[in-house]
Amino acid sequence: MQNHGDVIVFEYLDTKEKKRGSRKQKLAMWRHRDIQKTAESLAHKYGMRISHVNAWNTSKLAYDGSGNVKRGKAVKEGTSYSMCQFESGKMYNCDLNASYNIGARYFIRELYNESPDLMAKVPGIGSGTRRVLADLWHIDAVISQYPDISLGIVSDIGLNRLCTVSAGY
Repeated sequence: MQNHGDVIVFEYLDTKEKKRGSRKQKLAMWRHRDIQKTAESLAHKYGMRISHVNAWNTSKLAYDGSGNVKRGKAVKEGTSYSMCQFESGKMYNCDLNASYNIGARYFIRELYNESPDLMAKVPGIGSGTRRVLADLWHIDAVISQYPDISLGIVSDIGLNRLCTVSAGY
């Protein structure tokens, strides 16, 4: 409410089917479901929308488009699992990296629904499970070449500002 958001985007995680695995994993899924239901309830109370995106690769891919990330011991012995290293060598918080990718997937999907013809003009945009924030930056570059295009989802703030905010600048 403080930041005037109108949608909350969650990763789609299947928490309804019976899970196999350790008690710890089952408890983690139960907590996730409980937190999500509470957030959805509050969102509806305040007139916000809820959306879900595919969770596949959101943490595994670097938001800058450089490829897969390494986490924890794969980076160096003693490195926290909450930190990841991009192929470029940059160290970043894994949760923040994933949140950028989750937000980008939501906006890319909305842009695609509004203008499938425009999305066909954007080179290098892969399937939904490989999309990252860098793809949203590429879309912005293509949109800037077509100033007469009007997109409802970004009409108030503009895609350029949205890309800047999403990247945390």
